[in-house]
Amino acid sequence: MAFDYGSIDLGLRNPFKTEGKITAARGVIQTLLGLFLLITAASKVKDNPIDGWILMIFGVFLLSVGIKVLAGGIYAILRYFVGRNHPTSLAQNYSKSEASTAQEEASYVGYNVKTLEEMLVGRKNATFLEPQGFLARLLHTLIPKLLFMPYPIRNMTQRLFSAWVNTLVALIAYGFVAFVTLAGFAGKGGALIFPIYSALLMFYLLISWRSAGKPIARNAEKQVESLGGGSLVKIISVSVILPVVIGLLVSWFITSTKITNAEIDHIVATFPGLHTSLYLIAIFVLAAFSSVVVFMMLRRRLSIVEPSSEVSELRENWQESVHPNEIFINLDNLVMANRRYKEVPNRIYRELDPQLQEQINGKGGFKGEMIQEIQPKVKPMELGEGFNKTRLLALISGSLLFILSTVCILLLSYKVVGIYEFTHSAGVHSLKAAVSKPHFFEFANLVMAAFHLVLISFLVKSFAKLLVNAAHLYYAEIQFESLLVYFKCEGTFTESKISTGTGIHDSTRSENTMVRSSITPWVIVSKIISTTFAATGMRNMEHPRYVLEMHKDDSELASIRKDVIAFLKDRETIAAITSERDLGNASQIYQLNQQTRAMPDSQSLEHDAEAAGYLRQQSEAEQQSEGENPVDDPNKD
Repeated sequence: MAFDYGSIDLGLRNPFKTEGKITAARGVIQTLLGLFLLITAASKVKDNPIDGWILMIFGVFLLSVGIKVLAGGIYAILRYFVGRNHPTSLAQNYSKSEASTAQEEASYVGYNVKTLEEMLVGRKNATFLEPQGFLARLLHTLIPKLLFMPYPIRNMTQRLFSAWVNTLVALIAYGFVAFVTLAGFAGKGGALIFPIYSALLMFYLLISWRSAGKPIARNAEKQVESLGGGSLVKIISVSVILPVVIGLLVSWFITSTKITNAEIDHIVATFPGLHTSLYLIAIFVLAAFSSVVVFMMLRRRLSIVEPSSEVSELRENWQESVHPNEIFINLDNLVMANRRYKEVPNRIYRELDPQLQEQINGKGGFKGEMIQEIQPKVKPMELGEGFNKTRLLALISGSLLFILSTVCILLLSYKVVGIYEFTHSAGVHSLKAAVSKPHFFEFANLVMAAFHLVLISFLVKSFAKLLVNAAHLYYAEIQFESLLVYFKCEGTFTESKISTGTGIHDSTRSENTMVRSSITPWVIVSKIISTTFAATGMRNMEHPRYVLEMHKDDSELASIRKDVIAFLKDRETIAAITSERDLGNASQIYQLNQQTRAMPDSQSLEHDAEAAGYLRQQSEAEQQSEGENPVDDPNKD
């Protein structure tokens, strides 16, 4: 959304300063490594142009990555622009002062107005969605409070849990493969293909843990991801059937080519070892360390969960002499406007549009409703010093692993240069010549060494992303506190006239039309705790805001009722003269009346009053007599 400047500070500070400093330091190191390769390439390009160009390609790549990381870190340290329209509204905002902003944020609000009404009236929280899938239900059974976490935290935890489940299932499948191949079910080629399955297990685990560290997707974190158990059956089935099929094919190939076991053993021994067991150990160690760090942060975050869904409610009936429209006008322009936070206009999720249904003889009914939210204010999350240290540990550990991955790429550049120099010095100009007997062993060792650096870089970078993104997730979460008000009013009204100052000797009188209303208000007030996930850059707060807690606020409800009642009781029904000039004019009229008519004595005044009273009584008696004795119809037989 656009930045709207206001001189009154909303109190929202940059949460990424610490993360930005560490990220910038990592970017500096990666940039220096890239510059080192470029300087080395410049020194070699004259004597060995190909070597220089190879180092330059890797140097440019590392330099671009380092500058990007450095720029991101510095960007996170710079001033954090928070306008008067932040954070995101819960639903589409219909406030006239926020018309342009409401259009920009409409695509990523978390709720609609109907959902907010159901949450307040029904005392429920639509944020907490039921987990989908067998594994998701299993995880939420093990950690019940996870249901009350924001979607990004729930999704991150599910991905981590899924990676562990995939790891355990892969190990079980690996055990099936070992049983099928080594027991002879796969034929003669079982022992030959078993190392291949070990390598496949390693690659599968690397990919699984790589996907567990996905960052926050700002356009997709509006729901909880599904985590089913269908993959378990698939993995186990493939682990049993695939080895048998491949083993039979390999056995057929061995039988057809009439190759002996000794020749097979010699070919296997010639290949350099992949050391899959070391990689598997490294995966388990890094996965255990990362999971412990992430779980410690999650555990502390779960400890402050209070999934309350309570509201304060008022349902009464008022009999007041007031026009129905004035009730809504006072509520909108005075009662709610007086509760603004730092003079920021309230978020209007349902506009107050009163509807009067006039009938006959000045009678009718009325109804109207609205939903407003007071401008949210920042609520500090007291997670303790231990949580801050754990979050910092995750960030620093991930940054160190990123640097280690960069070092592996730097070493990989030298390995590529070594492969080129070997092929150039040995006169190898084709892959067939490289794998021939005189060059095969040395060429295979060089390629395998480069492949190991690629695997190590991929491995450490996967867990670096997991740790850094988990730390960023907890740096980005910001909680807010606000008041959500639902007002619904229905009733009937009746018009009548009232006159004052109608005595015989009065020279001025006031005639007024009085509206008597029967008002039945329904007011629901809830103090909500909401959370959002910030970012750096132009769209720093453009993320859905989730309602996590709903609490009663009886004091605020009583204050709203008091303000409305005070307005109703202070209403004036009879019009009076309040202007000094009007009072002077009335006095002049009175004096003019005294001069233009003869003033009778007191006895005459009393006689006129008695005569007037007698005439009034006589008129009333005649009307009553006519009602009791109707005049006979002359046409009646």
